[in-house]
Amino acid sequence: MSAPPPSPHPAGDPQRTAVNRRIGVFVAVFTLLLAGAIALILREEKRRGILIPPTPTETPRPVPMPEPRPAERPEPRSAPESRVPSSPALEESTRMEEALTAYRQAGAHLNAKRFDQAEEYALAALRAYPKMAAAQRILGLIYLQQGRVDRAIQVLEASLQTEPFNPEALTNLAFAYLQAQNPGLALELIETCRRLHPDYKPALLQHGLMLLTEPGSEEAVETLREAVAAFPSLPGPRNNLAVALARNGDRNGAREQLEILLELDPDNFSALFNMGALYAQETNAPAAVPWLRRAMEIMSPSQFRRYLTDPDLTPIRESPEFKQFLEELDPVFPVPRPE
Repeated sequence: MSAPPPSPHPAGDPQRTAVNRRIGVFVAVFTLLLAGAIALILREEKRRGILIPPTPTETPRPVPMPEPRPAERPEPRSAPESRVPSSPALEESTRMEEALTAYRQAGAHLNAKRFDQAEEYALAALRAYPKMAAAQRILGLIYLQQGRVDRAIQVLEASLQTEPFNPEALTNLAFAYLQAQNPGLALELIETCRRLHPDYKPALLQHGLMLLTEPGSEEAVETLREAVAAFPSLPGPRNNLAVALARNGDRNGAREQLEILLELDPDNFSALFNMGALYAQETNAPAAVPWLRRAMEIMSPSQFRRYLTDPDLTPIRESPEFKQFLEELDPVFPVPRPE
């Protein structure tokens, strides 16, 4: 089974290349929210007591007070000079406000995939307030989107030093190490995140994807089921669960997940291609080719040809239905060989 785009792996390892070409890579760029909560502490004064005087039997007469002589009048006192208390945090409020404004602009540009503008505003936020870990995290995500993996790791490591227990920093850094071909460290980081933050659901997406690199992993199926339960309308986890189930021999379970996915997103390329691949594994070319044809309509023929090397298509590669499909795809170029 296959899903776009295949991630690069070291040359000379064709089996690993073929396996990872079939992995449904779902990159979840989580929207970063900077939420501040101000706790107000209210202090109550102690009541010393309430004196209730007895009801008088008669109205007491006022006692006349002698008028003070002019010499005895008190001299007016000048009011003491008021001192405004200073706070180091408030003294930095201008820079903090500037950093927060730039950070929000960076997030808006990142969501719109304007990566150059997003980088500009994220750097502006860090210039205004270098200790802003949220700006470091969003800058790391920007670098990942730009393919600058080494730079992303450097920035995300710095953000994790600023906020060592932040779940977003852990998951983003784990994904960066996965892209840097360091799956061992990536898996260690994501497992650490899940132990420290068992209720942080986005970590399920990364964990399931990493476990998917291990064919036949029951843990991958279990983790991806959790991810689907947490994000039922998200295509990536459900597609990856179908891949994991198929690898474990449960093709019917895989088909069921893909059918649900296609109800949510009828033009989902990964689901369409993987449905064809499932039937191809069963040497059922008449059932597989229509799904592959629908998948082909989603992208250009030159892009689609990359997926025809998928090993799952091998059982139907010599069938007349598949050969006719290849001629429809591009009658000029030769048939691609599986890797």
